Parts: sequence; C-alpha cells; structure tokens
Amino acid sequence: MLIEELLRERERLATLLVSAERDIENAPEGSLRISHTTTKPEFYHRKVSEKKLGIYIHKDQIQTAKALAQKNYAEIIEKSIYTKQKLIESVIDEYKSDPLKASYNNLNPVRQQLVKPYILEDADFASRWLSIPYEPNPKYPEDKGQTTSKGEKVRSKSEVIIADNLKMMGIPYKYEAPLKLKDGSIVYPDFTCLNVKRRKIVYWEHFGKMGNQEYRNNDFFWKLKNYGPSGIIQGKNLIMTFEDEENSFDFLTYKSTIEDYLLR
Repeated sequence: MLIEELLRERERLATLLVSAERDIENAPEGSLRISHTTTKPEFYHRKVSEKKLGIYIHKDQIQTAKALAQKNYAEIIEKSIYTKQKLIESVIDEYKSDPLKASYNNLNPVRQQLVKPYILEDADFASRWLSIPYEPNPKYPEDKGQTTSKGEKVRSKSEVIIADNLKMMGIPYKYEAPLKLKDGSIVYPDFTCLNVKRRKIVYWEHFGKMGNQEYRNNDFFWKLKNYGPSGIIQGKNLIMTFEDEENSFDFLTYKSTIEDYLLR
C-alpha cells in the first residue's frame, strides 16, 4: 500500500541524510571555487575569512578539493531531502487521518443505513466477505472427520492445524469454497483466504499424500497445470504446503510465508 511505500522511502531518505550530514561535518570549512581560465580546471579553497578568489589547491592537495566538492553536493542533497521529508510526513498524516473513511463514519447512523460506503474498515470488509454464502465441496462428506476450533468439519488433522492457525492469526478464510477456472471447471481449493489489508484473495492448497503416485497425478499435478491459466500462481496468489508418510506437516515451517501472503 502507498503508506507502506512512503514509510520505506522515509527510512531511505533518513539513511541518505546521515551520509550527507557526515560529509558536511567532516569537510573543511569554506567552499570550492573552480576556475576554467586555463586549459585545465583549477581548484581554489574559498574560506570564509579569506579573499573571494580563494587559495589555490595544488594537485597534491586534491583530497581537499574532493572533500569540498562532496560537501557542496551533500548540502544540495540535504535540502532536497528536507523538502521530500516534509512532503512525505504530510501525506502520511493525511492517510493516517483518512478523511475518506471518516466521511462515512461521521454520518448520522440512520443515514449510514441508507448509503453504500465506498471504503470499508478492514473488519467490515472481512465481515462482508465472510457473509457471502457458498456451497462447499459436496464430494465425499464422509471424509470430513476432523473438527476445527470453529466447529468446522475438515478432512485431515493438518487442515485442522491450518484452520486453527488462520483463526488465531485473524486471517479470514473459507473452507473448500467453489472456484470456477478459466476452462469452466469447478474446483474446491482447501482454503480460500483473504488478505484484508490488500483486499486480495489467496488460495491455499495442502497436499497431504505426496507419497502416493496416483494422488500426485490426479490432484497435485492436475492443479499445478490448470491453476496457472486461470491466473492462480504460486508466489503470487497461491500457497502450497506438503506432507507425506515420512514428513509430517509443520505449520511453523510455513509461518513466515503465510504472514507475507496474508498479513502484509
């Protein structure tokens, strides 16, 4: 989001400012004058107390010329940074106060009931998304023998772990909600999750029988092949987790990935 980018830019400018201020502080007093009256440029150190033309800088004192030139450059950069910092702070303040959201929140409650808000608070947006009804996967309901902390019936202990962690992290999700692919076929991803901050849908498929060749062909490779043309791509809006008979599912292994996809 814009405010996050502004915060990163604010940090970058602060780092640049430290470098510029250090070069200004470490440079000799005064400024650099460059004369082009000869075939080669000549450098003069113009001190505050010296005459206007300055003192000629010999070639063996070139470091003095470089330090003075760097100082001048740093002073230019410093002024530019100050200007940008003021602008960034004003925009950040504007976004934090968020007058767009306030326009709805400040309405009389009766009037609020009569209008459809253009911008919703995160909690309201998530609530409305969750309230949209759907028909879950009707296939093999007898396989849903595990129960989540929300009372949902799911197909494996690993899916219980995923569902309970999503709930604990405050990430809205729907279990086995229908998804229509580009070719018209209907599939039921294990979890359809909502990144509330970005208003973005992310699908989560847990492949729990990777040791089974038939399962890999009919489930994993089929989805890998058919999700891509529909714009569902790992690294973009698809999370894939795995386990087999010898390697059990460990949520902590994927926790940082989940936070990147669904909380940031």
